[in-house]
Amino acid sequence: MDRRTARIFRAVAAALVLVTAAYHLWWGFPRSLVYLAAVGNGVPPDPRPFLFVAFGLLLLVGPYLVSFDVISPRTAYAGATLLLVGSIAAWVTWHATGHGAFLVEGFSAPGSGGDGHSHGSQNTVLLILDHFNTEPVEGALKLVETAAIVVFVTLLGRDPAIASRDTAEQSVASRRGDTGEN
Repeated sequence: MDRRTARIFRAVAAALVLVTAAYHLWWGFPRSLVYLAAVGNGVPPDPRPFLFVAFGLLLLVGPYLVSFDVISPRTAYAGATLLLVGSIAAWVTWHATGHGAFLVEGFSAPGSGGDGHSHGSQNTVLLILDHFNTEPVEGALKLVETAAIVVFVTLLGRDPAIASRDTAEQSVASRRGDTGEN
C-alpha cells in the first residue's frame, strides 16, 4: 500500500470511528445521567449507557494517543479492531439474550415488553437480520463498525507507517545485538 492510499484509509477509519463514537456518546450520555439520578431508588440500572459512554471515549482517545506517540499505530489499529468486534458481539448478545432480562432476575430491560424480549426459538442470524429491519439506525451503525473493522485490519497488514516503524525497530535491535530470541 502506498502512503497516499494509507492516508486515505486512515481518514476513512477516523471518520467511521467518529460516527461510531458520536452515536454511542449521543445515546449513552443522557441515559447515564438518568440512571445516576436513580441510584439508590431500587431501580436496577441498565448497564448500556455507562458502557456506551466508556466505549465512545475509548474510541475518541485512540487517535490522540497515537498522535502523541503514547501508543503505536499498530496498537491503535489492533485495539480499535478489538473494541469494534466487541461492540458487535455485545450487540448480538444483548439482542439474542432477551435485551438484558438475564441481568436481573424478575426484571425486564426498559422497552423489552414485559418478560424480557423473546423471539422464541428464532435462529440468532435471523434474529439479528430482523433487528437490522426493525432498528435501522442500529443496523446502519453495525455496518459502519464492520466497515471500520475491515479498514483497521487492512491498515494492520498494509500500512507503510507500521512497516517502516518495524524496520526501524529491527535496525535498532540489530545494532544493539538484540535478535529478539530468548
